[in-house]
Amino acid sequence: MSSSVHSPDVLVVGSGFAGSWAAKELTEAGWQTLVLEAGPPRAARDVPRRFPSSSDEPADEPALGPGCAAPRLDGALPATLPTPVGDPGQHVQRVHPGFGPRGPHLFVDDDEHPYRTPDDQPYHWIRGMQIGGRSLTWGGTALRLSRYELDAAPLDGCTLAWPVRYETLAPFYALVEDVLCPTGSREGLPQLPDSRFRHEPPALTPAEKDFREAYRPPGTHPVPVRFIPDEGGREGWPRFTMQANALAAAERTGRLELRPNAVATDVTIDQDSGRATGVRYVDTTTGARHHVTARIVFLCAGTVETARLMLNSRGPRHPDGLGNTSDWVGRGLMDHPVLAASGVLDGHPPADGYEWSARQRGLMVPPAPTTGDVRPFGLWVTLQRLTADGVPVGSIDAQGEMLPYRHNRVRLDDGRTDRWGVPTPVIECAYGPHEDRLYTAMREAVAHAAEAAGLRLTGVADALTVPGLNVHDMGTARMGADPATSVVDANNACWDCPNVFVTDGACFPGGGWQNPTLTIMALSARAGRHAAGLLRDGVW
Repeated sequence: MSSSVHSPDVLVVGSGFAGSWAAKELTEAGWQTLVLEAGPPRAARDVPRRFPSSSDEPADEPALGPGCAAPRLDGALPATLPTPVGDPGQHVQRVHPGFGPRGPHLFVDDDEHPYRTPDDQPYHWIRGMQIGGRSLTWGGTALRLSRYELDAAPLDGCTLAWPVRYETLAPFYALVEDVLCPTGSREGLPQLPDSRFRHEPPALTPAEKDFREAYRPPGTHPVPVRFIPDEGGREGWPRFTMQANALAAAERTGRLELRPNAVATDVTIDQDSGRATGVRYVDTTTGARHHVTARIVFLCAGTVETARLMLNSRGPRHPDGLGNTSDWVGRGLMDHPVLAASGVLDGHPPADGYEWSARQRGLMVPPAPTTGDVRPFGLWVTLQRLTADGVPVGSIDAQGEMLPYRHNRVRLDDGRTDRWGVPTPVIECAYGPHEDRLYTAMREAVAHAAEAAGLRLTGVADALTVPGLNVHDMGTARMGADPATSVVDANNACWDCPNVFVTDGACFPGGGWQNPTLTIMALSARAGRHAAGLLRDGVW
């Protein structure tokens, strides 16, 4: 176990992707770091592998059919797949397709951790509250943002550009990739910069090879999927978990303390300077309340929880919540909308020996750089990996960008509190006109790709996935170059309280089409290294 840290230099709230990488950089730079985690510790045996040994069961990441109005193709997942029981209180968590394969124990109880939404604006808040956070249920897709997302022009009144350039992030993408060892192939596409790949991509099926040659839209082409594999972790942990990489590195320094079952309630503020002094939290095993002081605070609790914590950290210097002078804390909430489609490969025979997964096998098609009134989106294509009634089947999923509408927000429910006395969140999030246009464009692109693949579509979702279901929650404490329209600066420090850093998905000013996890880790490593420099220089 790590040595006890009674008065740390840095306090990190959350032990998932963001908190783990911040802690790694800070401890390796010599600073005592305490990580508060709301959930319990887990053992490596609690985390199932993505690809079971039995060939008649699917991998852990089914496509997002359960959240779509149109079901996926009958038989695309084996009929023998058991319906996960879970806890009766997990009524939201169970809608996620990874709930059963990954295990209900890795998802929260919704009754114990309540939230509200408007009746006409459902939001599926999928959560994993434990040491390592949602890394224990991560599908592993690892994609870099490009300059086309970071420098994006405004659209529909929404600012999408980031205050950092690709050249600034690239070294930190490389830093993370050198630890996580991604799978993929070098393709030289500017809209999807190549990672530092350490593993060859999985073998393609004959139908996928044919599609790769046949489908060549202008400015792009199909590429093998990019992801973090299971293999190569430490002490039995899959490599994609934080226990196998960033947390392990932080623990090896002897300067990390992990404190589980510690629910942060608010950030404490010095009323003279307006700077953060620490965090109050509740020990959920005893009910005891504690206050830990630190020179720097990192908020890495997840997009919704980070916003909730900031909004609940009110006082004379921050009457509307910590860092909320701009009135952007909680606003700009996003997820990645998905359109799922599936069908039959009439012209191909069944193919044995190929594992199935919606995102860790097969191909993806990055979007060609474009301008217009629809943001770019990518396609994920899996073909000839499963059969239905002896006929090979396939799927095509389109994933795109939701705009950061100001009215999509997390706010506090002042009339309701959880069992620790913290106001519960109200999540107000709905698609807008851009997402209507996006759905139309996705449907057309899926049809063209299916034609090239020889895939006769039998199921196409008649709506985008419900916000939240893709578990790519972003926004609520956006980065920016202007304190009047953002919450944190280009180094992820709060404009109004510069010894508080926000490095989880909350800091995203725009979502892009790429899965956000690799960027969250890169931003956190960069901010952790920056904060370590400030401590070294005596700024804090």
